[in-house]
This record gives sequence, structure tokens and C-alpha cells, in this order.
Amino acid sequence: MRRFVAWAALILVVLLAAAVVVDRVLHARAETEVAKQLTSFMEVDGEPDVTIDGFPFLTQVAAGTMTSVRASAAGVVAEGTQLDDVKVHARGVALTQPITAGRLEVTGTLPDAEIQRLVDERHGDLGLAVSTHTEGVTLRATLLGMPLEVLAEPTVAGQSIQVRVVRLTLGGQEVDAGALAPLLGSTPLSFDLAVPNLPQGLAVDGVRAQDGGVRLTLAGEDVVLG
Repeated sequence: MRRFVAWAALILVVLLAAAVVVDRVLHARAETEVAKQLTSFMEVDGEPDVTIDGFPFLTQVAAGTMTSVRASAAGVVAEGTQLDDVKVHARGVALTQPITAGRLEVTGTLPDAEIQRLVDERHGDLGLAVSTHTEGVTLRATLLGMPLEVLAEPTVAGQSIQVRVVRLTLGGQEVDAGALAPLLGSTPLSFDLAVPNLPQGLAVDGVRAQDGGVRLTLAGEDVVLG
């Protein structure tokens, strides 16, 4: 009897070990497949790192919902717009079509070079040079032979990011932006940065200036992923 119990216990251990191996193999394959899907609909800088949280994985598949999926990439290009240091966290991902995340959070940095490109598209005639730091976005140019410096602050405005003038100096003296309207023909130093089309249910949730760019946070409930 003891020998039978011992053999039964051994067999159970082997089966459990095999089940764990199968679970981990399928888990790894699923992470690879998610990474492939990410690179199929956007240009990714390098290989995205994907982690499917939770153990065992097979019970999540059987339930039709993945509890938590995380992904990160050094950079992505979406509709021609570059974002750096991108991190994605999807919770409650339903595996039925359409694939939907109960909660999705995305963060990424719009780098100075990208902001410069967007500024040049709108106000290239002003020759504005962009640099970003924790205080805000600084725009520099020369006007009437004097150095012009504008400090602007990014804020959320629907599906766009508004960059609004906080302080303006001309020749080292602080002036009102409206006073320059006769010289510029308008007041174009405040502008919007459009965000690429987002998946249904996802919206701009936060924005802050940091050294080298503007950090965006996108979030939403019941976001359709595909």
C-alpha cells in the first residue's frame, strides 16, 4: 500500500510538473504573439517587451480574459508621430472579438525633435527653436533683432495638447503676448499638438513637461484593441 501511495504521489508530481511546463510554454508563445501583433499595426523601435501577468496562464485562457498585460518599447511611430519610452498596461483583456481591455493605460514621451517638427509645420516662418524642461516648453527666436523667448505650458484639451504661453520676454524684458500681435499678424505662439487617432475608448488623460520632451498619459475604459 505504501508503495502504491508513493508511486501515485510521484505520478502526480510528474503530471503537475508537465502541466506547469505546458503552461509556461503556451504563456511564452502568447507573449511572442502579442509582440508580433504590436509590430504589425505600428512601427516599433526594436523588439517590444511583453509580459502577461498571472499564473497559471491556461486558466485565464479558459476564462476568456487575461488579467493583466504589460508592454514596453523604446519608441513607436503612430501615424507619423514619434513617441519614446512607451509603456502599455492593459487590464481585463477579453479574448473574444472584438478584443477589448477593461482598462488601458499608455504613457509615452513626445521628444523635443518631434515637437520641433510639429512647430515648424505650423510656424516655420518664425524660426522657433524648441527645448523642453520641467518648467515647460521653451520657444526661442529673434524678433526685430532682439532675442525672443517664450515659456509655454502643455495642457490637455480633448484629443489635443494645448501649448499656451506662460511668460514671454523680448530683449530680456517681459512683455504681453498680445503686444506682439501687430508684429506677428496674430498670436501664433500658443498652439495645439494633435494626438494620432486613438483606439475607441482611449483619450488623453494627462500631460507634463520634462527634460527632453512632453510625457503623455492616455487612458480609457472598455478600449477596443482589435
